[in-house]
Amino acid sequence: MLGELRVRVAFIGSVGVPNCYGGFESFVDNCGPLIAEQVESVVVTCDAAFYSNKNPVYKGVHRIFLPIAANGPSSIFHDLLAFFVVFNSSTHIVVLGVSGGPWFPLYRILCDLFGKRLIVNVDGVEWRRKKFGVIKRLFLKCFDWFAQAFTHVVVYDNDALGSFIYQFALGKSVMIPYSGDHIIRKNCIQLEPRSALTICRIEPENNIETLIQGALDSSLLKYTIVGNWNASEYGKSLRMRYQDNFRLHLMDPIYDQNVLCKLRERCEIYLHGHSVGGTNPSLVEMLFYDCYILCFDVAYNRATAGNCAAYFNDFKSLSNHISQLNGFKLPRNEIRNKYMRKLIAKEYLRAMLK
Repeated sequence: MLGELRVRVAFIGSVGVPNCYGGFESFVDNCGPLIAEQVESVVVTCDAAFYSNKNPVYKGVHRIFLPIAANGPSSIFHDLLAFFVVFNSSTHIVVLGVSGGPWFPLYRILCDLFGKRLIVNVDGVEWRRKKFGVIKRLFLKCFDWFAQAFTHVVVYDNDALGSFIYQFALGKSVMIPYSGDHIIRKNCIQLEPRSALTICRIEPENNIETLIQGALDSSLLKYTIVGNWNASEYGKSLRMRYQDNFRLHLMDPIYDQNVLCKLRERCEIYLHGHSVGGTNPSLVEMLFYDCYILCFDVAYNRATAGNCAAYFNDFKSLSNHISQLNGFKLPRNEIRNKYMRKLIAKEYLRAMLK
């Protein structure tokens, strides 16, 4: 029992739990409680602005609310504050993302002085995201270097990200994906033929307009997209352009697993447009359903879904795949075994204790 070793884990850098944002939040929401069962304590720092309910404990995980935003430019200072808030009470600090990159030399010095372990999950190569300007991408690349150089363990979430781990960090790196077996299944929900679904953040790198154009160019009767349309001018303008099309259902973010289950069980096809990043949680989760899956053709998606999906690179090839719908609905039991919560939690514990 790891608790006998007095292991006290802190996860910092995410918006927090329960998940109301993205991948890191999904990870700590679904794997944090399992890790808490094996150690003395687990703490997750949270962006206070996202939560009206500030109960200090969630599924056995302790929550600490911080007044600084976890995303955007302020994330640099959110991570610094989070580190010092959890430092005294933790033996292992897991930093989710590289926003706090400039502080990693300080993190490492303090962790070494006080016998603590520092782990970083470097996320999906943030510095390659085209939504950021050149200067910000340069800063993020520097942050990534600092994080990899000064941490004890580097975690990345997709085999295709291995080439972005610096040579000096390879010996201390480990690939651990996101889990997907936390999803809810309700087989009594009736499938809607010729319907498709996408759940994602509304960003250019997720190829939203390509997905819409491919869907409208096909024989689909209904296409539902769930995302944060109002979070950017890009999302607002895209919604304005397409909201009157009767075949499209453009919905705001949904985090209620029961509602998401109904949408997922009903769709015949799941469309996944992510082109940057690593293992995307929404794709992993859909592997635990039985619908057809069509993904934008990049190495990250192929590493995640393998031959359980078909791949497109423009709206025409997407439209053609939708029309054919064969050859890529293979049995998924083997691939699902890679994305089980207990396995992911176990791998994180092993990485922390290296």
